[in-house]
Amino acid sequence: MLKFIERILAAWAELARRAGVILAAIILVLAGFCGYFAATHLKVNTDTSAMLDPDLPFQQRAAELRDAFPQLKNDVIVVIKAPTLDEADAYATDLRNRLLDRTEGFTAVFAPAQEPFFRENGLLYLDQSELQARLTQMSKASGLIETLIKSPTIGTFFSALAENDALAERSDLGKETLDQLYTELADVVEASIENKRRPFSWMGALDAGQREGEAYTRLVYATPVLDYARLQPAKAAINVLRAETESLNSDYGNRVETYITGDPALRLEELEAVTTGIGLSLLLSLILVSVLLLLCYRSVAMAVLTLVGLVITLTFTSAFAAAFVGELNLVSVAFTVLLVGLGLDFAIHLLLHIQEHRAAGRGNQSALRRTIHEVGPALALAGPTTAIAFLSFVPTKFDGIAQLGIIAGAGVIIAFFVTVTFAPAALALFKGQPKRKPTGNIRGIFDAISKISGPVAIATIALGFLALFLMPQVRFDADQMALRNPYSPSVQGFNLLFDNPETVPYRLSSLVQTQAEAVEIAQNISSLETVDAVRLLPDFVPDEQDEKLELIDFGAGTLVFALDAEAGSVSGPDAQIGINKLQQRLKIAYTDGSGARLSQLLDTIEGHEEILEENIFAFWPQLITQLRTQLNADYIEIETLPAALRERYLSEGGQWRIDILPKDDVRDFRALDTFVKDVEAVVPDLAGGAYQARKAGETISAAMLEATGIAFGAIAIFLWLLVRKISTVILMLFPLALAAILTSATGVLLNIPFNYANVIVLPLLIGIGVDSSIHLVLRNQQVKAGEGVYGTSTPRAVFFSALTTVASFGSLMLSPHRGTASMGELLSIAIAFTLVCTLIVLPAAFQLEEQQTAKRKARSP
Repeated sequence: MLKFIERILAAWAELARRAGVILAAIILVLAGFCGYFAATHLKVNTDTSAMLDPDLPFQQRAAELRDAFPQLKNDVIVVIKAPTLDEADAYATDLRNRLLDRTEGFTAVFAPAQEPFFRENGLLYLDQSELQARLTQMSKASGLIETLIKSPTIGTFFSALAENDALAERSDLGKETLDQLYTELADVVEASIENKRRPFSWMGALDAGQREGEAYTRLVYATPVLDYARLQPAKAAINVLRAETESLNSDYGNRVETYITGDPALRLEELEAVTTGIGLSLLLSLILVSVLLLLCYRSVAMAVLTLVGLVITLTFTSAFAAAFVGELNLVSVAFTVLLVGLGLDFAIHLLLHIQEHRAAGRGNQSALRRTIHEVGPALALAGPTTAIAFLSFVPTKFDGIAQLGIIAGAGVIIAFFVTVTFAPAALALFKGQPKRKPTGNIRGIFDAISKISGPVAIATIALGFLALFLMPQVRFDADQMALRNPYSPSVQGFNLLFDNPETVPYRLSSLVQTQAEAVEIAQNISSLETVDAVRLLPDFVPDEQDEKLELIDFGAGTLVFALDAEAGSVSGPDAQIGINKLQQRLKIAYTDGSGARLSQLLDTIEGHEEILEENIFAFWPQLITQLRTQLNADYIEIETLPAALRERYLSEGGQWRIDILPKDDVRDFRALDTFVKDVEAVVPDLAGGAYQARKAGETISAAMLEATGIAFGAIAIFLWLLVRKISTVILMLFPLALAAILTSATGVLLNIPFNYANVIVLPLLIGIGVDSSIHLVLRNQQVKAGEGVYGTSTPRAVFFSALTTVASFGSLMLSPHRGTASMGELLSIAIAFTLVCTLIVLPAAFQLEEQQTAKRKARSP
């Protein structure tokens, strides 16, 4: 069979050589057309959920959830993080109002804390004890509120504080409230002295129940208008949102941080990261392989010929992808960089041997004929075996990597035919090329390797045996966020959602047809240890409403009277008078704490009174509006809940959504696994981010094992059908198994788990690694009676092929997309181990085989 393949290749290459420059020009013109076609027709889809077989049960449930509640996938979320509660609320309110006016960009806007319904009825969602404490606290401040409504100046404010401090023992204004006010006020005075914007937080100071900590967070959900004529349908709306937040950030003195996240924003930034990373990786890999080709050939012309062939391969393969696939995913988009490494292998082996024969004084025809005899069969075997490795994912449920397999598998075959066609045709241009003069440096390296190959091979095999003990720790990370750039705003915003148990994005969801079913399920799972809370629409109807409404009516009397005061009806004392009055009181009453600190700061406030007044009363109008609004609470039923909330838990088709929130941080795969298992035991028909991550991990892990087995088995059968010798096939495959074990163990040690992107490593390792084994084994059989395989150009070709592959794959590590970067990391590790196993372990096996053969001959009569 190998002889037949050799004759076919020899005839094909000779025809190409005779066609010469004309054929080469035709190929270049075709490549130009293919490149244009690919550039105008090839797109990228960043939806990772579409990378798995849509017929899988958990995929079908995920689709059902998205269809019932499309906002889960379509909404853009703005995470607002401000240093004070008043700023967070005001910013969220302003952003909500602006987006409601941008009807060309958004169909709906939902800001929970800023919705008129919740601002009016918010007190009903407190426990009775919390409500009583809140009303008591606010009532104590009613005198101060009334005074400031009549005269909103710092003179009045400081005078009132001095008077109330003196009356604090009679509970006109409680000590606790005063301490809160002084702490907040001291921070504002300190910033004002430095001429900085630092608004006074009235809600944070007057209402202990509203204080969260160092920062306050609000969310705004916006449903974008999707333009499906664009590669990213939500891009226009997101750009509008970015412009609005930038404008508001300036209005708020850049004190408020905003993060635009949600599925559309994550996908947009991921696409930007992937395309930027792939572009940089492609450029870097081309530069690195160009340098390596110059070192390999020591001939600019040969290096240029190889690179031109590579560009032709890339354009033909891109056109194939555009015609037969049409849309790349976040994994298959890396095919260009992969082919930079893989597409060069055929050319390096072919041209290096041609160069060797030309250097010996032979013409192009003779050099080509001898090269086809020496490496033609190996090249013919290497193409299909690498393609088999890529195609091994096609039978699995992992559609995303199967797409890469189809494209890259076709690319490898295209690279083979481009090499054996374009390179012979272009040889006509090399008639007057100078002959390469070997320096003997590479040969010296391989001579040194041959002397230590035995001990190194034994050590490598022993290391592989030890690595087997790490195999149970190999894991797959199905967290989609693990693929993304952690420093991108959308990812930072997404991670902030985990800070609040109510907004955790990794949750479980279930759909039922009736409210009774939803309530029953909630009762069954709410007691599970791994469940923090269960949310469904009836939960937004407060308990004990009659009692709470009575408390509000009874407890808000003094506050209502204060709020009815006529705004600006009193001029109030001069600013300096009020400052002096408060300072005198503080010096008498406080020797430490917030009161003493405020007193010291007031010593240096002179000249900064104007900015101090601006800071103190920046959000005073919003406070008064909110206080008036929340006293208008009324009875709530499911039907009176805002539509923006109802449509998130009750679909148009009448399906009720149950959200199950985890108690632990399910970004840890162990916590995720336990959470899903516990809930699934009670509610089997689950969906949601947490369930998708776990089931995707199981599916892709199985796909990786299945594809690895298919690749190994199919390649073994293919090789046996061609060489018909079990010992030869074993020699070719043994280094690959060893390299696969070492690669997996290294991933464990370096904490590089398998993920959506790098899962192709093991099957690809088998496909790439077997090529080197094929070249060495077949070449060794040709030269057994001579100087051995190290005395030929084959090890040099294997060595530089591996280096160009590592340079190509390694460039992916610089990608800002972590999935692409991890693919580069693990592939580089895999190729490095393959190089060791083929160039050291395999030749050592050759020597052992020769020694055994010699001993058998010596014992035979």
